[in-house]
Amino acid sequence: MKMPMKTDICYNNGTNHPVGTKSGEKPMNLVRKLIRQRQIALLLLLSIVPVIGFGTFSYYTSLRLIEAEVKRTSEVAISQMKEQVDQLLRQIEEVTGQFSLQAGMLQFVKIQETPLLGTLQTVNDIRRDLVNFSSSIHAVDSVYLYHRKQKLVLTSNTLFDLDSFPDTSWLPILQKAAAERKSKLWITPRAMSGDVGKSPEALTYVLPLPYFYEEPDAALIVNVKTNVIADMIRSFPFDSRGGLLVLSEAGRTIVQAGQLRLEKPDAIGAKLTAGTPDEGSRPVKLDTEAGAMYVTTERSAAYGFLYVMLIPAEAASHNAQLLKIWIVAATAVLSLLSLFVAYFNARRFQSGLRRIFLTLRGKGDAEGEPEPFDADYAEGFARIENGITALIKEMGDVRSQWNSQLPVLRDHFLMSALLGNKAGMDPWLRQKPAETELFPDPVFCVLVAEMDAIGETARFRSGEDTKLFLFAVANISQELMRGKFATETVISRQHVAVILNMPQYEADRETVRAAESIRYAVSSYLKQTVTIAVGRPITDFRELSVSYQDALHALQENWPKAGNEVVRGSQELETPVSVPYPAECESALLAAIREGDSARTVRELDAFFDGLNGSRLPFALIKTYAMQLLVSVIRLLQEYDPDLTQTFPGRSLYAEFAQLNASPAICDWFSETVIAPGIDFLNGLKRLRMETIMERTKKLIEERYAQDLSLQLAADQLGISPSYLSELIKQHWGETFIAYVTRYRIDKAKSLLLKTELNIADIAVEIGYGNATHLIRVFKKSEGMTPGEYRLRSRS
Repeated sequence: MKMPMKTDICYNNGTNHPVGTKSGEKPMNLVRKLIRQRQIALLLLLSIVPVIGFGTFSYYTSLRLIEAEVKRTSEVAISQMKEQVDQLLRQIEEVTGQFSLQAGMLQFVKIQETPLLGTLQTVNDIRRDLVNFSSSIHAVDSVYLYHRKQKLVLTSNTLFDLDSFPDTSWLPILQKAAAERKSKLWITPRAMSGDVGKSPEALTYVLPLPYFYEEPDAALIVNVKTNVIADMIRSFPFDSRGGLLVLSEAGRTIVQAGQLRLEKPDAIGAKLTAGTPDEGSRPVKLDTEAGAMYVTTERSAAYGFLYVMLIPAEAASHNAQLLKIWIVAATAVLSLLSLFVAYFNARRFQSGLRRIFLTLRGKGDAEGEPEPFDADYAEGFARIENGITALIKEMGDVRSQWNSQLPVLRDHFLMSALLGNKAGMDPWLRQKPAETELFPDPVFCVLVAEMDAIGETARFRSGEDTKLFLFAVANISQELMRGKFATETVISRQHVAVILNMPQYEADRETVRAAESIRYAVSSYLKQTVTIAVGRPITDFRELSVSYQDALHALQENWPKAGNEVVRGSQELETPVSVPYPAECESALLAAIREGDSARTVRELDAFFDGLNGSRLPFALIKTYAMQLLVSVIRLLQEYDPDLTQTFPGRSLYAEFAQLNASPAICDWFSETVIAPGIDFLNGLKRLRMETIMERTKKLIEERYAQDLSLQLAADQLGISPSYLSELIKQHWGETFIAYVTRYRIDKAKSLLLKTELNIADIAVEIGYGNATHLIRVFKKSEGMTPGEYRLRSRS
């Protein structure tokens, strides 16, 4: 008996018509549903990939930008501070050198074991000079003057014996430097002891004296306050609680500034002295006792100091960490959603996602009706669609933020180009949009504008007013050049750099004209003068720093001038000219001064400066050579008068020389102020000496006319050469030595012939002639008659 086949009965969409299905079809449907659910989960999992990719790209891009900005701003702050410190130390060296060349100092150095320094008025004068020296520069803590042979130390307060002086840690270093024949040295840092100074530590400058020594007779010791260097740094990148270290070449800490304080700063110095990897545009990241730090360094080429900027890594990358958290959160949400879809039946959810997918592709209902879904799930699909719309909007906001960062990135790019930092230019070159091209023409030129010294009635003051003035100059430059040249401006702490981009044919003619236009507009509208330096035109943007440095060099050479002008740097690349000091011209000039020949002196002085001016030397070197000539002239005059206060009453030649700012002015000043009074002084000495020699010669003849007297004998008695004595007698008396002695003897013979009864032979012996025949011959030649005839004629 056959059993009936078993069938499964179900109803189609609620109707009463059964549909028969085989029992094996139900598991197949379940498999298909499960596959469809896994496809949706896979789709959601794949959607995580662009989120992670875009987020990771945004995170690392923002982190690199932040690190590059940390290094850029740190380098700018360090560079500005390094220039200020170098300038301060150079000023101290120059003032110390000028102080050591004063007449009182030169006399102090020449003093031997006796007389005792405490008994001399010169010591009081020098002590007052030390007070003026230490008070003239705010950074100077104290100044000592050490005398080796008497073992004494003179300060601005009193005179110390070396054994009782409390601060002598510089002495062993001075002795070592003297053994190595060093002309100067810095001790960085040096712990001061006793109560002679105001600071516990100082930078000490030691100048052995005299300049060229076998063993120094004295030394100037200048102590510089370290807190002055610490006060030069005002702020740190991102307003962070950063720190600044200034280290010596050996890695010892000289200065620690900022809110960040390290208990063992020398540990950082040891790491950096050992060497750190160079990461291009990114700062070095080190672990310190205060946590992870971004470390930016720069070393001073002039003094070897290492400047270290420390920025907490957490403070610098705070915003990037927020972006990282957002990426992790978005990834977690999508992962949970994928898990939900994978383990729950969501057919209607699949239909909604398909509809949203078609909508995003722009097809909508054009390709057919979407799969139907129950109204119960409509609200959920609407929420998903709103979430995706919000995600798209958020991506648009991220792009908008990126566009808002373009100006900062552009400024960083331009500053890197001016400083020659090619690594700092890479972010812009890699990531800038194609429509943001800056410069269309082939030639570039940099103008650097700097505010002149301000007076009491000026509209702009130092500090914030300076920033406002530079901002106004940048805007004026942009407006004047609008439509004429592609122009970009970069504002630094001290000046404005204006980058002009122009066609080749405009370069030589228009750069100076543009600078003059800007200078005139600033003077007219801002009522404040400005000095503008024009760098040389260049044709490769990667060499923009050449034009910028050229303009800065022109500003530095122009600093002593009054300002309100346009100055130009060198207009072509030239091989540096090496011109030795014109020693032959100096020797000829000194010889002419010594001889008192004014006309020859003028010729030699003109030859000295014509040779310097024609050699294309920078003005700073010309002024240095002129300073050396001034020292030589003063030393020549001090051979005759060590004091020179009578020759140059009430004047300080070195101070006047420091104010000169042009080669012709220096030449005229030498001629009128130094050489003319010097020649008058030497000629006066010569006249006085000649009168003294003539008086002594006359007295010698009067005393020894009756003896064997000759020109050689007189010259030996006076300590001069016979030829020089003969020349002086001719100039002063108008006759030779023999003629004067003969005339004097004849006058004596006349007196004896008239007043005595001595015979001719006795008179001849009395006045220095050996016999009567010699006297008769000389007397007749002079008077036209014999001595006897003269006596008879006079008595008759």
